[in-house]
Amino acid sequence: MTLLESIIASLLLAVTAVVCLDATRGAAALQRKSADWTQAVARAEAELATVSSGGLPSSTTRVTRRPWRDGLELLEIDMPMADGASFRLTRLVERAP
Repeated sequence: MTLLESIIASLLLAVTAVVCLDATRGAAALQRKSADWTQAVARAEAELATVSSGGLPSSTTRVTRRPWRDGLELLEIDMPMADGASFRLTRLVERAP
């Protein structure tokens, strides 16, 4: 094997390693973001159950109720997330008597 072949092989190996490391970093970031969204959805669903049964929402959650049709109301729950974004859960629920 000549010196030129060795340099080219080392360069290809280095480029492959960089691509693999970048893909791993991207996958880890995507997993963290997915975990944040999953947690926000679970918290919003819990707030929906609390508010639908007549309880009070938590202090960090914004709840909006709007009449819709025939005994239904539109319930919107805005759940803040760690990175400053928010998740909005919108559901039709039976209007409380």
